[in-house]
Amino acid sequence: MEEKKKTVRIDIYDIPEDQAQTFLKDREETAEAAEAVMKRYCDTVKRDTLDLEEGQGVYGYDKEGSILLSVMLDPFEIPVMKVAMQRGKLDEYVLAANGYVEGDLPVRTDKE
Repeated sequence: MEEKKKTVRIDIYDIPEDQAQTFLKDREETAEAAEAVMKRYCDTVKRDTLDLEEGQGVYGYDKEGSILLSVMLDPFEIPVMKVAMQRGKLDEYVLAANGYVEGDLPVRTDKE
């Protein structure tokens, strides 16, 4: 009989107890990196939970308050973002995850 692994609840996800610290570290690292990317294109960037079934994400808003860019901080997207970071492609990933490519959005040069 297989022994059930202990889990820890982080946001809305049950993470294996032996992976929880790594998940939290990776989650924080990718969230901060995603925020930095979004600040290049968005007027406001926030970490928030907009949908209780999706959990926390990072959201970038335009001047009118509409979501322009977003990434979810879930156990599926975090490893993909980490790979993109390691390859120096996080900008491309965040844009592509939202249906954009480099050059589609103007890069902010200051806080207008």
